[in-house]
Amino acid sequence: MAQVEVTDIRRAERMLRDLEGDYIKEFRKDIKSIAKPIQQGIKSGITNTKMNPPLSGMTQVHFGRVAWGTDYAPSGSRRPKPIKSALIQRVPEKARRRGTQSIVRVVVGSPGTVLADMAGSGGMSKSIEGQVTRSYEYMYKNGPGKRTHRVNGQGQAFVRGLNREYGRPASRVVWPAANKAAPKTRKELDRIIDKYNQVLNVKLRIMNAR
Repeated sequence: MAQVEVTDIRRAERMLRDLEGDYIKEFRKDIKSIAKPIQQGIKSGITNTKMNPPLSGMTQVHFGRVAWGTDYAPSGSRRPKPIKSALIQRVPEKARRRGTQSIVRVVVGSPGTVLADMAGSGGMSKSIEGQVTRSYEYMYKNGPGKRTHRVNGQGQAFVRGLNREYGRPASRVVWPAANKAAPKTRKELDRIIDKYNQVLNVKLRIMNAR
């Protein structure tokens, strides 16, 4: 009896494509379902709203790209995703051929949410202290405009405030939520692998019997 056990996703995709086109479509759909528990965990973990940001100073007062909960987009630009946006994306086969190990990924779509989650993760250089920022969009009392400001420790204070609010440094929400959902994700992955191992084994037995 022919039997095959597949742990290489790229090999599984090739075999399913060779056997029948509909299988690869179903397989790719099922693979995306692996990330559902992580997606749901991330969305549940983002408890702040547009009117209740992580820090009081993050209330939207400007149209900047990373403003908390902003829905503003300059002409010709894409509108930012909502605060709780978490999109499941299947990693293209070309990317995996280049060495990317991920099968699927969950992408947090709101720049403001990413900032709140990851601010301070890369270390903060003090070499920019005293320098003037580049011009950025800002909401003044009489309407939107442009402004700059001098760096004098605002970033470090911002990160300290986020760490106090969340009780941890970056990643403050996304990675803890994903880690909590990992057991469900592994269980779903095992189910899908078993399902398609059975599909491949049945097809191979039929082929060998001819």
